[in-house]
Amino acid sequence: MLHFYRRFLKIGFSCMIMAFIATGTVYAQLGDIGAFLRAGADDASILTKEYLKPFPTGFGTGLNAGWSEEAAPKKKLGFSLQIRSSLAIVPSSDQEFDISTLGLTNMEVAPGNSPITPTIAGNDSPGPEMIVSDGNGNELTRFNMPEGTGFAFVPAPTIQANIGLIKNTDISIRYFPETDISDFGKFSVFGGAIKHDITQWLPGGNVLPVDISVMLGYNKIGVDAGLELPADGTRDPNDPNLTSNPNPDFSSQEVVTDTETFVLNALVGKSLPFVSVYGGLGYQKATFDLNMNGDYPVPSYNPLTPGDDYIVVSDPIGFSMDSETSVHALAGFRLKLGFLAIYGEATLANYFTANAGIGLSIR
Repeated sequence: MLHFYRRFLKIGFSCMIMAFIATGTVYAQLGDIGAFLRAGADDASILTKEYLKPFPTGFGTGLNAGWSEEAAPKKKLGFSLQIRSSLAIVPSSDQEFDISTLGLTNMEVAPGNSPITPTIAGNDSPGPEMIVSDGNGNELTRFNMPEGTGFAFVPAPTIQANIGLIKNTDISIRYFPETDISDFGKFSVFGGAIKHDITQWLPGGNVLPVDISVMLGYNKIGVDAGLELPADGTRDPNDPNLTSNPNPDFSSQEVVTDTETFVLNALVGKSLPFVSVYGGLGYQKATFDLNMNGDYPVPSYNPLTPGDDYIVVSDPIGFSMDSETSVHALAGFRLKLGFLAIYGEATLANYFTANAGIGLSIR
């Protein structure tokens, strides 16, 4: 039996590592958005928001899933440790976007190229060639829009502990310390949830054949990724930032992101000796914040050296995006094999989400 537990835990940790690698692969695409700055901060901000559009809803729905293992809170001093991961499926409408509808001021799609380009969750083929010009129509540079990851889902792995308290209440904690994921960047997770049984407060609730509860959850996931946008050419002597930033540091470029999520669920379910099933309705939302920090060279036009000059901008992009706030339905189960538990959950929302995992569960 001990060998059986060890084998399942080994499988669980292997799946978690794969989920973190998948998450890192998604965030590795963040390194490509530095190319947008060739057109200046304003156009770059517009393109970045469109390219990363699946993030707020995808990570929000994924992180808001998997909080529960049954409808009833854990018994007093009951405990579980879970390894779980979600996959939020990105609909086709959020896998690509039309550049021609964005109202860009300093760039346009090159002749002969389609204006349709993938988002980060789109196909892994390069997007159209873009022409960057100054305000007088002088061409500064060209680049291709970045490709997508090639898989239309957003992964969200978590490690979670639950403990039962008094008054039919339990709490859940999610935590993963800031960690470097290979060459993909730094990744961290923190979250918490509380679930309370309301059957005890209902007239005749103690004779109901099901458990009814409400739960409230919060998550925060942070990822930092390095950027590489080196200077090409010479600095424009007319750069307005030449005096305030005479010696720019192009080696400290990075993009810093934070995703915060909130979920409220009403659950109903039934727990049997070996299996628990539950379903419910809920409300969720998420906020995605992105800041591009560091010094960046941006092409400029100098008639004496056309195509060779650049100006320097610092900390050029910072914005916040909200997810598609939604009411959702969910259903899940827990299968217990002694202390070992296997979990599964599905959420029907703007992005359909599947969540699965294994863990140890006591009481």
